[in-house]
Amino acid sequence: MPDGIKDINIISEDGVIKELCESIPDDAEIFDAKGKLITPGFVEIHSHGAGGADFCDCTKEAFETVIKTHLSHGTTLICPTLMSSKTEKILEAFKIYRDVKKGQYGKFIHKIHLEGPYLNPDMCGAQRPDIIRYPSKEEVDKIFSEGGDIIGRIGAAPEICGIDYLIENAKKNGIVMSVAHSSATAKETDEAVAKGFNHVTHLYSATTSIRKINQRICSGILEAAYLNDDMYVELIGDGRHISEEQMKLAIKIKSADRINLTSDSMRAAGQTGIEKSYLGEICEENAVIIEDGVAKLPDKSSYAGSIATGDIMFKNAVCNYGISVLEAVKMLSETPAKIINESRKGSISKGKDCDIVIWNDDFSVSDIFSMGELIKKREGRFL
Repeated sequence: MPDGIKDINIISEDGVIKELCESIPDDAEIFDAKGKLITPGFVEIHSHGAGGADFCDCTKEAFETVIKTHLSHGTTLICPTLMSSKTEKILEAFKIYRDVKKGQYGKFIHKIHLEGPYLNPDMCGAQRPDIIRYPSKEEVDKIFSEGGDIIGRIGAAPEICGIDYLIENAKKNGIVMSVAHSSATAKETDEAVAKGFNHVTHLYSATTSIRKINQRICSGILEAAYLNDDMYVELIGDGRHISEEQMKLAIKIKSADRINLTSDSMRAAGQTGIEKSYLGEICEENAVIIEDGVAKLPDKSSYAGSIATGDIMFKNAVCNYGISVLEAVKMLSETPAKIINESRKGSISKGKDCDIVIWNDDFSVSDIFSMGELIKKREGRFL
């Protein structure tokens, strides 16, 4: 729970947590968690894919595959994330999102997260520089006309040309702006915050730190994020992208209240025995290799997204990095829910949706409830 770990009964009615109490109503239907750890369902605000599918595949089947894969590993709400793509592909994904939102899996998805295409090509990481571009008025107008109501978050480089028009339209539509794949200095980051950015996409990955510019020492996104108490940051929690010390330093400076643990997962997440995959849509230009528990570009010059799911991140934070259960859970549920302004998810609290996960001692998922409905139980039933 938000204020600690407690031995308590959760009373759910009509999909909502009605009471948290010691006594059980006489007419209640009882599900015995058998003393296991219960957490809120995780909230994943940055995932490109899983289970062999990617949201950029732009099919209903692909969307549902990604959702089901993450759901089975403890994530009960996900923001479908699109990497840098051509305009037509983005608009196509909008249509699929609307279709899925109306169906069986609609309750498991929040709004769309655009990670690009408005990034700095010098900080592209595994994203293709030939698709990254500056925001034009014509394209921004088209994207917001078609999807302004279903975009929840945009990751962009605040120093690129045309960014102010994008920010202006994001504000009008209540969209969260995040510093992403950027070469911004600390000063430029502060200016971006003043304009409406409140978040940093995967801190330490494709984000700047101290460097020389024209023979003068300049701080970067990392230092600006640490100095701004109100700014949220995202850490990739797969155990590969950042070290134990980096995570602990971030928690020491920002606290779990301002940190989101994310998978930034690509299509190979939740799969085993995979050696080759694709970041984004399936084509040779997007081919990646899977090695040592992470996706990499074929030349190994950069990681290419993670293959992690919620349970892997939870176990890595607690068992490998020594983070407390309370802090790890908060970074996987309550904090990301706050970032995307989702007030009904993210914690075990009266009045919130009854999205809860029951865990085995080895941090594997035992049972999952979504809005009070049991969708996975020990015997293996799922959806």
